[in-house]
Amino acid sequence: MSINRIELQAMAKILHNLWFEPPSEELVAMVAEIPFAEQWPLGDSSPEVMQACELLDGQHASLEGLLLDYTRLFIGPGVPLCPPWGSVYLSETGLLNDVSTQALVAFYRDSGLELDSTRNEPVDHLGLMLAVIANALATEEGTIPPFMDSYDDIAFSTAWLARLLREYLMPFAPKCIALLAANAKTDFYRALAPLTLNYLQSLQVQLETDLAGQSNVTKH
Repeated sequence: MSINRIELQAMAKILHNLWFEPPSEELVAMVAEIPFAEQWPLGDSSPEVMQACELLDGQHASLEGLLLDYTRLFIGPGVPLCPPWGSVYLSETGLLNDVSTQALVAFYRDSGLELDSTRNEPVDHLGLMLAVIANALATEEGTIPPFMDSYDDIAFSTAWLARLLREYLMPFAPKCIALLAANAKTDFYRALAPLTLNYLQSLQVQLETDLAGQSNVTKH
């Protein structure tokens, strides 16, 4: 299934908000306005994804309950049940801002990419990486590496995004998402797990397929 870039960008922005932003009346209202079962572009890609869409459409947890779930999953006290930072999974120490985080910092820096986050979070926060994906998929504006100007925008950003997923995001995202699925108490966050995993896997397959197609065209 091939999804256009505008839809891929929109999904990444929604998933970023759900992973990164603490529950608020505004966030809950945003989710309530989206008919996931009818309009999520990957809604019919698997029974688990459709079930997740239906959970979001029908979720009625209180704001207090969502905040409690968000806090225990992503913040603590102590070690959160679903640490959203890549270095926890990829570095031998399991600490924040370790070797894998610095590798991602260098990748962004070499790309001319500067993050402007409202929170002081390590750059390998899964929610922040979804924001980078959304911006890189932007067709008119967004945080696109400046040296991309010397290439075909769509082709080069495909290669850049494919590398981001292949080397920096997918080595830890499935483990992180599995912890979310195992520990979430509300339908809101239970649904987030299959939606995110399915989106990232679908995006990666599409990017790698596009790259292979571009390579074949170049060879001929």
